Amino acid sequence: MTLLPGAVWLLLASSLVFSPPVSAGACSAQEFNCTQGLLCVPEDCVCDFTDDCGDGSDEGNCARHKRCDFEEGFCNLIPSLDTLPGWIRTTEVQGLEHDHKNNTSAYFLSLSPVGGNRTTADLTSPVFLPTQSCQMSFYHYVGAKHGDLLVLVHNLTLGQSTKMWSSSAQPQMKTWLRTVIQFSSNHSFQVLIRGKISADSEASEVLAIDDLSFSPGCLTVTESTVPPPVCPPSWFSCGGGECIEESKVCDFTPHCPHGEDEADCPAECDFESGSCGWYELTLGDGFDWVRGSSEEVLPHYYGHPPPLDHTTNSTEGHFMFILMNSSSLYPNAVLRGPWFKQSASGCTMTFWHYNSGISVGAANMYLRVKGVENNTVIWRTLYDQGRRWNQATVQLGRINQPFQIALSKISLGVFDGVSALDDVTFRNCSMPPAVVECPTHTHFHCVHTKACVEHLQLCDLVDDCGDGSDEEGCSPELQCNFEHGLCSWTQEQSGGDVFDWTRTQGPTPSFNTGPWKDHTLGTSYGHYLYIESSVPQEFKDTAVLLSRVFKPTHQRSNDLSKNHQRCAFRFHYHMFGSHVFCLAVYLRTSATGRGYMVWVRYGDQGNMWHRKTLYLSSVKPFQVLIEGTVGDDFNGDIAIDDLSFLNCEPYEGELSTPNTTTPTVTPPAPTVQPHSCPDGQFVCAAHGECVANHKVCDFRRDCSDGSDELSCAKEQCDFEGGDTCGWLGAYPSLVPTHTFRWSADQGESIHDGEQYHRPVNDHTMGSPEGWYMYADSSNGGYGQTTDLQTPVISSTGPQCTLVFWYYMSGFTVGSLQVLLKRGNVSHEVWSQSGNQGNKWRRGEVFLGLSDNFQVVFRAKRGISYMGDLVIDDVSFLHCSPPLPSDQPCTPEQYACANGYCIPQDNLCDFINHCGDNSDEDPYICKGFSVRCSFEFDLCSWRQSRQDDVDWLIKAGSTPTVGAGPSSDHTLRDPSGHYLYLESSFPQAAGDTARITGPLLSRRSSQCKMRFYLHMSGDGIGTLSVFRKSKGSLHRLLNVTGDQGNYWQMKEIPLSDTGDFEVMFEGKVGRSPKGDICLDDITFSPGCLLASSAGVEDTPPPPAGSCPSGFLPCENGRCFTPGQSCDFTDDCGDGTDERDCGTSCSFESGCCGWKSSRADNFDWTLGTGSIKRLRPPYDHTLMDETGHFVYLEATPVGLKGDKAHLRSSVLKESSAICKLSFWYYISHMATGTIRLLIKTENELREVWNKTGHQGNYWNRAEIPLRKLRNFEVIFEGIRSRDVSGGAALDDLEFVDCSPNIVEPVSCPAVTDFVCRSGHCIESHLVCDSKADCADESDEMDCEHIFGLPGACSFNMDESEWEESCQLTQDADDDFDWRIGRWTETPGAGPHADHSPGGGGSFLYIHSATQREGDIARVTTRSPFPASIGQCHLRFWFYMHGSDRMGTLKVYTVGPSGTSLLMWAATGNHGNQWTYANVILSNMAPFRVTFQAEAGGDVWTDIALDDISYTAECMEGPVTPQPLTCAVDQYQCMYSFQCIPENWRCDGELDCADQSDEEFCPAVVPGTVPPQLSCPVGHYQCLNNTCLPSLLRCDGVPDCPDGEDEYGCSLLQCDPGELVCEGSPVCIPLQNRCDRSADCLPFHSDESSCHECPRLYCLDRGSCLVGRHGPVCKCNPGWTGNRCHVKEKPSLSTLTPTPEDIQLGDVLSCLDSVYVGIAIGLLLLVAGVAVCLLALCKQRCLSIKSNTMDHSEMDNPAFDWRAELPSLREGPVGCARHNPEGSDVPGLSVSVYPWRREVELTSAWKDAKLSFANPLYNYPPGDNGADCRSSEA
Repeated sequence: MTLLPGAVWLLLASSLVFSPPVSAGACSAQEFNCTQGLLCVPEDCVCDFTDDCGDGSDEGNCARHKRCDFEEGFCNLIPSLDTLPGWIRTTEVQGLEHDHKNNTSAYFLSLSPVGGNRTTADLTSPVFLPTQSCQMSFYHYVGAKHGDLLVLVHNLTLGQSTKMWSSSAQPQMKTWLRTVIQFSSNHSFQVLIRGKISADSEASEVLAIDDLSFSPGCLTVTESTVPPPVCPPSWFSCGGGECIEESKVCDFTPHCPHGEDEADCPAECDFESGSCGWYELTLGDGFDWVRGSSEEVLPHYYGHPPPLDHTTNSTEGHFMFILMNSSSLYPNAVLRGPWFKQSASGCTMTFWHYNSGISVGAANMYLRVKGVENNTVIWRTLYDQGRRWNQATVQLGRINQPFQIALSKISLGVFDGVSALDDVTFRNCSMPPAVVECPTHTHFHCVHTKACVEHLQLCDLVDDCGDGSDEEGCSPELQCNFEHGLCSWTQEQSGGDVFDWTRTQGPTPSFNTGPWKDHTLGTSYGHYLYIESSVPQEFKDTAVLLSRVFKPTHQRSNDLSKNHQRCAFRFHYHMFGSHVFCLAVYLRTSATGRGYMVWVRYGDQGNMWHRKTLYLSSVKPFQVLIEGTVGDDFNGDIAIDDLSFLNCEPYEGELSTPNTTTPTVTPPAPTVQPHSCPDGQFVCAAHGECVANHKVCDFRRDCSDGSDELSCAKEQCDFEGGDTCGWLGAYPSLVPTHTFRWSADQGESIHDGEQYHRPVNDHTMGSPEGWYMYADSSNGGYGQTTDLQTPVISSTGPQCTLVFWYYMSGFTVGSLQVLLKRGNVSHEVWSQSGNQGNKWRRGEVFLGLSDNFQVVFRAKRGISYMGDLVIDDVSFLHCSPPLPSDQPCTPEQYACANGYCIPQDNLCDFINHCGDNSDEDPYICKGFSVRCSFEFDLCSWRQSRQDDVDWLIKAGSTPTVGAGPSSDHTLRDPSGHYLYLESSFPQAAGDTARITGPLLSRRSSQCKMRFYLHMSGDGIGTLSVFRKSKGSLHRLLNVTGDQGNYWQMKEIPLSDTGDFEVMFEGKVGRSPKGDICLDDITFSPGCLLASSAGVEDTPPPPAGSCPSGFLPCENGRCFTPGQSCDFTDDCGDGTDERDCGTSCSFESGCCGWKSSRADNFDWTLGTGSIKRLRPPYDHTLMDETGHFVYLEATPVGLKGDKAHLRSSVLKESSAICKLSFWYYISHMATGTIRLLIKTENELREVWNKTGHQGNYWNRAEIPLRKLRNFEVIFEGIRSRDVSGGAALDDLEFVDCSPNIVEPVSCPAVTDFVCRSGHCIESHLVCDSKADCADESDEMDCEHIFGLPGACSFNMDESEWEESCQLTQDADDDFDWRIGRWTETPGAGPHADHSPGGGGSFLYIHSATQREGDIARVTTRSPFPASIGQCHLRFWFYMHGSDRMGTLKVYTVGPSGTSLLMWAATGNHGNQWTYANVILSNMAPFRVTFQAEAGGDVWTDIALDDISYTAECMEGPVTPQPLTCAVDQYQCMYSFQCIPENWRCDGELDCADQSDEEFCPAVVPGTVPPQLSCPVGHYQCLNNTCLPSLLRCDGVPDCPDGEDEYGCSLLQCDPGELVCEGSPVCIPLQNRCDRSADCLPFHSDESSCHECPRLYCLDRGSCLVGRHGPVCKCNPGWTGNRCHVKEKPSLSTLTPTPEDIQLGDVLSCLDSVYVGIAIGLLLLVAGVAVCLLALCKQRCLSIKSNTMDHSEMDNPAFDWRAELPSLREGPVGCARHNPEGSDVPGLSVSVYPWRREVELTSAWKDAKLSFANPLYNYPPGDNGADCRSSEA
């Protein structure tokens, strides 16, 4: 339709309104000539209800006009009825009281707002025929600021509406105006006048129209000049003179010329021009479908903004929606569409629906077929679908009966929302048209409809022709629509599947899966087959349907005419559901098995039937199998219908069965490749080659043909083609179908929905064709694991790294781990869990040097199937072991001890690059000033106090699940530690944690820092590295966000113009799963500590109180730093031992015991509480006011958290040093307590307790023995989450001062013994510094300067190089020189270091040098290779300027590689400073002293008195070990021998008390059978019978000593017997009393009248008395049989290595000791009698003091720590124990603690258990290091 723009007609109308009539002489063809007045008026003013001529002639002949002045109604105009109220005939309305002629009684049409709602109303004209001369004029009144009038033209043929005119274009308001509009159209049309008033209009606003007139050119259908033909009955008249059959109306094909037959049932409807034949069935029940726009949806009622229509996305567009204005409980809204005659097989219906609201409810769409009683549900929506239009497509298929679509909705009285329908479209629904002829070879010409259909559509159970002719003459045995059973198809019965196909009709039982109707009939009455995926079926269960057998097929012909005769199989399948898995078609030629796959389809294919045609080809008889496979949930039903074969011939026979009998064949003898490889070597496939077994699977092809690596894991694996590259699944050979396991697969096998669980594209190729390995979570159950592992890898190189890519996406994805496995032991080194997003991520695991291990990928299934675990592109990088070099190492390389060469940059980085750890030797790494692996503490790093939280030390994975590494970087196993910033609660986003390193010197050159970071997790925070100098921060590095789940190395160069520190700052991110971790921080040797870096911030003593180098005691005395923490009270008031972590009752603080600031929680100082997780009372006071330390229970504590309580470094302990303490671990106060000893080279555990130990305090006593420079650490470990309470109290160091006992030994065998008896380390001897108090270590030292390189420089200036065997470096900047003083005043020393200062020294003169100039001097003769043995001692002088240079000591190997051993920088004061340096090198080395000139003339550096220990030239000194006689026992911790029979005799004979340690309760051994000896005798293994008196007497009489087996090791008095059946000794008076007390051998009644042979061992004479035989021993012997060496005195001899055998000494002194012993025995006896008498009167109870020196957990010491009220009876004193001797109380190391006698008074009134003055410090003196928690 061609239309003139509305704006043009608006201008025309305006001109007509204001143009006066003109004279007749000027009338034109477009004007009307008035009858009178000779006036002309425009033609469009004729018949417009206005007398323009003045004589009424222009309004006289108006019969051909279609006019309406609304005086008697709407004429033939149709007002809209679906929106009420609409246009109203009225004579007045609020705001307008007259028509356009000012007549107050005339009618017009008005539209007013109603109730504040948006109002829209249409006035529709009759249908006009196509025209080019139709014109409409009307008057209109716009009295609404928020309203509008529109004129639209609706094209009936195209179904489109076009706006022609709008009142909004006219500026005038509140006046009647006239408008003329002309229409031109080639199609039938209607004119719509639409009024619109918005909801915010006032009540007085109004729109009005009047006097509407259509010109004669506007012809309606009834006015057509051609009379319509008369159509036969039941035929349809097209209106243009044509008639068509009624069956062709509404069949989706327009048969009328203008489509009139489809006008009332259009295939497309947007509801813009009308309802397209859709109507409400139950109109008037208050719940109806109505047509309207969004303005008519009542927003205030539904509570939702009305939707825009879908067609135009505007408020003007129309759609169908439900209008509810009734509160009926069960109103029903049913929208029905027009009736359609039929549809084609490909017919679908697409529409857009809107279903939004809290209680909007469900909507069902039905298919109504004429003649079928019940309707078929073809679509359904449930509940709120969101505030949007949703598209739906419904498959209708071939329907050969008239049908109708209905959309039904039930309110249930609570409808609240918007339910709407728009844009309904039917596609591919028309039947094929009739044609004259069809292509003969490819198509079939339908008999009646004359349509063409393809040959493949013949006999396919679908009427494609429309007359059924394409389905005539078909063989029923080749077709099956399942309406009457399975036809010729059968279920698999031979065990080839798990369950059967099910025949059903209507929808399947499971919701949201399977078809709702069959394919044949397209209704719920039709039948089909489907597989039920619900229980009891499991994932990948199969159902198989078998066809009949067919003959072999014809081969494809080059003749196109014959190709259509190929055997074809047609079927329709339905695969709808979120968990649909697989449908496959197989062809087999034997009676068993599947055959080969012809076709397969995976996943959800939508809720519709799909047609598939397969061409079959076989040279043998064959059968078709249809296999349905169950998905991983119940939404996986698969259906099939309408199966048919075309051009396939049935075969009457059966398929052959394959022969399963294996013929007997004699296999040829295996060909063994001859070889001469010895055992332990691998035989290469290449002839004559052998390689060692440890070279197999080491990532290097040692065999020339690479056969040694064939059965190993490949270095790189992309899994392409399903190749697993040597990776093996760790599961048995017979694996059930539904096992959770690894398998190779491709993305192209993914079924719909599975793309959310595993990747569509692999990582290698980035395409669905690429392969990867995945563990399918559709199998297995929650928590199940599966392993993918390498064969055993024999060895790897130092840089070996495993790199892989992983994909973990899905709502319930499990976890992926990498483990290292050795034998049956494995540990985790990497892990990731949870959804990681829809992308590939990189994983990396540093393996390093390792051997004989396997790498394992372990997948753990999540809680459901939604999330597979996938890996790809697994690589072993740099994993081949290094080869030894046949060339010497270069100066830039380090020579390992095993001959390998590595870059110097790899030294001391916590990675074993050498393979023998020689590059990580602690002595080699002495020059790396600050390196820390955080294995125990923060090293020299300090927590900041200006941050929010602390960095913490952690082993294993971080507390937050899914965040942080699985292991540290150093050890790469769960026991390794690292530093981490916890990002979960209670930390908040933006919180910072800072640690600061030591102060580094500005003289550092080529200084760089390396560290490893781990930042993995979404929303992770930021790690920044700063250089802190002169009060300002300079950012060096900033890392933000996820960096990958692996450790990464970072390297930062460092330099500054001033001394500086490095600071790490971690900032918590937005996610709790984003821990920031650090490990293995190292600085290169060029990084030098500033001179003030190690100086503690201790306030200087008051001036004049103590000399330089001394510290003041509180009592005014002084002590040296070396006297602190040595268990000796040098001050006399304990000042020097106060803050060392010494004996402590915790009543006045923590006594110097300190908690680590890097722990997750702390040991806390507190008091008892019965309501908290801690002991109810302390041990010291035994009440709730006493103090102890306990493991604090924190709300975020996790199992495994550790807390450390540590002492200071303690100087030295004695050989009998013990630590006793009390601990409390109960059901409530839980935890594990470990006691650790940390020395310079090791950290070892000496005691631990865990689990319930009773609701009382327990005592432990641990021998520490002789130690030097050690720390004591109590480690507490949480035993479960949010727990704690395990406690410690009353720590006591017992006998720990080295001076507490006679110095029978030194801590090390190489120690030097001063003449005073004290011990010092050997490297302190002859170092020009007196360390012995008597200076004996510096006597006889003339020989020391005879060693090469040692020098005092007291010689002529020209002789020192030769004399000292030192050489100036030719490649440095200047030389060293010697002198008696320096040349620059104020710089360097004034005299040398020798006593009196009269000698010379070596120095550099810096005044003439540039800053940074180097001078080197090196020893001429090399020292032998040495690690940790050789000590260099010298004195240096660095004073004069703050711009002082540096002094360094290197060892230089044969290749020229320099290793820094020591460095000093800065001002060291106006004095000579001592240095003692351990020199180490894996190869023979020279020693270089390097001095660097400072920044001004006062930076001279001097050296003097250089010396080396003897070990530097001779190797380590091996002391001569002490040897004891055969019958002697060597004390364990001191150089001392005692008679063997003094061992475990209940008396302490060794000075280190080791002779009473580890004593068994009985003699080990099994008593031999006692069969042939008489009563009173004992049978030996050789059947000899011995008098039973010899049983258990401490003397072996049987050949193998079996007469002592099983005997108790009791210590009995002379004459008493040890009886194996009694726990006590048999007194002498009970012997030979004719009553057997000692069973079973009656030894007390044996040999009562005779002396057994050798009874007294020739050491005495045997006398038979009243109580049997008794020995009278010779002098020096004692015991029942004179078998015990008599102890000469109360003290024990102390031999030295030069002593002769102790037995000889004793024999020489026997005569002296006998007399002394007799006198002492008499004295002891007298004192004992007095004490026994006194004790008998006063003592009422016993308190034992038996001592267990390995651990004292003795009930005798267990006072059960009960409250005093629970004690019963008086408290007594200790008495003598007849079974053992009491050990006198030993004084404590620091102060003797009084051992209070227990009194009968209440415990609360008792004194402290320990009267140590250290406990009485003022409160607060020692509490700073231990957090207090008073409760």
